Amino acid sequence: MRCHTFVLPLLLATAGLASADEVLAIKGGKILPVSGPVIEQGVIVLRNGKIEAVGKDVPIPSEAKVLDATGKVVVPGLIEVHSSRGMDQTNETNPIVPFLSVVDAIDPSQDYFEECRRQGITTAAIVPGNNTIFGGQAAIVRTSGQFLNEMLIKRDIGIKISLRPTGDRNRMGQVAAIRRELDAAREAMTERGRTSQAQPQPAPDAKGGTGSPEARNAEPADPPGGGGESAAANDDEDTQQRRPRPGGGDQPGQETNPDAALVRAALARLLKGEQLAFIYCELPMDVPQAIRLVKDYKLRGVLVLGPQCHRAVKQVAASGLPVILEPTLVLWETDPRSGEEKQIVLPKLYREAGVPVTFTVTPTQSAGGGRGGGSQPPMLGTNYLWFQAATAVKYGVPYDEALRAITLRPAEVLGIADSRGSLEPGKAADVVILSGDPLKLDTWVETTIVDGRIVYERANDRKIKALLKPEAE
Repeated sequence: MRCHTFVLPLLLATAGLASADEVLAIKGGKILPVSGPVIEQGVIVLRNGKIEAVGKDVPIPSEAKVLDATGKVVVPGLIEVHSSRGMDQTNETNPIVPFLSVVDAIDPSQDYFEECRRQGITTAAIVPGNNTIFGGQAAIVRTSGQFLNEMLIKRDIGIKISLRPTGDRNRMGQVAAIRRELDAAREAMTERGRTSQAQPQPAPDAKGGTGSPEARNAEPADPPGGGGESAAANDDEDTQQRRPRPGGGDQPGQETNPDAALVRAALARLLKGEQLAFIYCELPMDVPQAIRLVKDYKLRGVLVLGPQCHRAVKQVAASGLPVILEPTLVLWETDPRSGEEKQIVLPKLYREAGVPVTFTVTPTQSAGGGRGGGSQPPMLGTNYLWFQAATAVKYGVPYDEALRAITLRPAEVLGIADSRGSLEPGKAADVVILSGDPLKLDTWVETTIVDGRIVYERANDRKIKALLKPEAE
């Protein structure tokens, strides 16, 4: 019922919005491309969901619908690099499920996506939470669309590995469980390599193919979690012989575990470097373990760091790994010897150590699970990406760098910088028109455009109108 209640107003609200094949031109605004210098009173032309031109004196096509941005600021759509929201429920009941996909749990009717459009977030990476050992596979989505296939940009981009103990394990047991699964997957890959080398290859037939006609014409089975072409190409025979069942278990070597082959197949893609490893470190002591995992297994690691991990900033800097910070960016710590309170500003601290960071507004500890329960942002402002960037600027991070941390840098971390994160010709037409400076408290998102479609207009936002109505009266 909740889905129907949400979708009907959404359809009514979007009925008059621009379609992707419509030509849009945004003129007169101050353009912040992120990838280049500021353009005063510039023009952006959007066609067929792509940016066609950006510049000072760009001609406006006669067929274009013109949006007047005079006195306003135009920026790329913001990107949330790590969010466990947007799903109907978190995928953390079982500790080892890397063969599952968040795609099967993403709910387009979630309030999260509506709020993203209202905030100017056009792209989000949906990543499982941390109450797990190996979580399901992450995906990148647009924040607009009535159906998942409209939203999906890239599926199976990475797997969550959490170093925070689950169940009755301590940290030693958590790391041991991670290594057992990775070792089993690596051994299975090696064994398959030996087997394939030892087996004679079928002779080609008259048409250049191999094997029987029945084998050539058979369609491959879909991979666990819905797969897709890239996933299907990397699945092995074991994956297609067994059907996923919740609960990966801790004994990867036992064939009695019905998920063992599925776990190995999923982790094989991680070991081949085909997917990112989002490694969550709750405490400073987790950081060396994470770096060692990346080195030992040659993973494409991304560190998701809890606030206390700043004490391992030197190790983080030496690793050269991308870093995602939890919503809490400023904290106070008490010196155990002097009892003196000391303010810790994480963006400044990491910058001084030479570590580029990205921000997220979703607590990486999912509410309702894990030791100590869930964690929530300590203040309202941390619910907004622009606030995170503004906080960094307040404490000395250069403006351009802070803006990049919520646009182009997350795109680079996720491997989509060729299509998103900045205002450049050929990239996706993800554009946000603001009433003023993107990092100022009194700035509103006026218009959000995703792939050339106007998906949000403040003038038609009934929730904002209802919120401001008492003040207007």
